[in-house]
Amino acid sequence: MNLNWLHKTKAFSIVGNQKGFTLTELLSVILISTLLIVIAGVGLSVFFAKYQEINAFVDLQKDSIEFLNYLKNGYNVGTGNMLQFNGVASAKSLEITGRTYDLGVGTGLRIVPPFREEYPYDFIHFYLREGVIRLNYMFNGVQVNYPLYLFPKRSELGRIKIESFKVSDANAYNALFVNKVNEPLCIVNIELKASVKTAKNKYRYVNYKTTMAMKNMSRTTEIP
Repeated sequence: MNLNWLHKTKAFSIVGNQKGFTLTELLSVILISTLLIVIAGVGLSVFFAKYQEINAFVDLQKDSIEFLNYLKNGYNVGTGNMLQFNGVASAKSLEITGRTYDLGVGTGLRIVPPFREEYPYDFIHFYLREGVIRLNYMFNGVQVNYPLYLFPKRSELGRIKIESFKVSDANAYNALFVNKVNEPLCIVNIELKASVKTAKNKYRYVNYKTTMAMKNMSRTTEIP
């Protein structure tokens, strides 16, 4: 029996029955692959855009709270053993500065720190100007050359903006306790509104309202 003929016949049969992809099938696979890649790319683009937006909003919240902490607990001036935190809590006296359309409401707060006889004119001043809360101060009788950009920092200008910063007497019209005659300002309401640019023509906002008081108020609180 001619086995060689049988092997040749089977080999031809196997090769002959194999089929390749048609041009239409190849084009269909390429088209589907391209669509999947485009869809994945769009999805990643949306994901990263949302990620950047959330990060920007978190940064705005963090910077806002940091500023409010500076205002309440004190901004650190001086260095080494002469380091001092000057803010509302440690203030000797408070003065509302700047003007708004609301009666008795200002856009800044000037703070006189605990009194030291050798430096009676020391102060620290938080105030709003051109969408930035700035800081000016005198420490140990020496005033800073230029006001500091406190919030937002210079690196964030154009991205973060202070929409409004309002300071008012929290005890106006005896709201918290009965005022004594000629009693100085000792407790303030703070309103802060800020925005951050998260994308083209897209912004997110924060709005904080809080009350801050001097720790060393020389009075006995009288609730009406």
